[in-house]
Amino acid sequence: MNKSITILLLILTLVSCQKNIPRIDLSKELRGNTFLLTSKTDKDTLTIEFKDSTYNLYEYNDIDLPWRIASFENNDFLVFDRRLMPIKQIDINTYEGLLISEKDYEIRLEKKNPKWDKKLIFGTWVEEQYLKKDPINIPPPPPPLYLNEKDFKFPPSYEITKDSIYSNFYYNKTSSKIEISNLGEFISLNLNSYYDRDETLWKIKFLNDSLMILDRTIKIRHNSSYHIKTETDCKLIKKR
Repeated sequence: MNKSITILLLILTLVSCQKNIPRIDLSKELRGNTFLLTSKTDKDTLTIEFKDSTYNLYEYNDIDLPWRIASFENNDFLVFDRRLMPIKQIDINTYEGLLISEKDYEIRLEKKNPKWDKKLIFGTWVEEQYLKKDPINIPPPPPPLYLNEKDFKFPPSYEITKDSIYSNFYYNKTSSKIEISNLGEFISLNLNSYYDRDETLWKIKFLNDSLMILDRTIKIRHNSSYHIKTETDCKLIKKR
């Protein structure tokens, strides 16, 4: 009998006497909410967002992976893609479970509440570093053959709507569909904002009606390969 099956049988035996505990609709409790997922073993904390039947694990850029709740003998199991977690509610905002895989992890899920109104994201934003530069002292680089110097945009800017982002960076004008997380802390995108670089994830650390501070994950292309880097504490100022 393999290890995973042995653990499951042990868990079912330990909780089989809890028949009189009121049941909650665990699917309903998770769906539409965002949690901090903490591993007691690795001391690692991730952000997981549950949608109708898929979830996003933003730090790993895992988007729209399937999840569901399975039940047996009054016990609930959270199925992440192909991974299995017996799970129980500790209090109104907290859950604990055991993620069963090649190595087993004790997991804690703590519900997060919004820090700001995510509608503040919408609008046109300029990076603070460019606002400090005098455009008169920044001669435009030679334009591509199909453009002229009048097409040069300074300072570079982002325009964000409910489902899209638009970038004007020098001569480069691009756009991407976006997905903003429930709490407005993450933006998933695929934006070719500057020549050989694609922005794939924004992690918003601070937001108000005039300032956004974020970490930006970037995929840099080189010939047929690419590498990933993160730019931290980028400051964007909202245009009025």
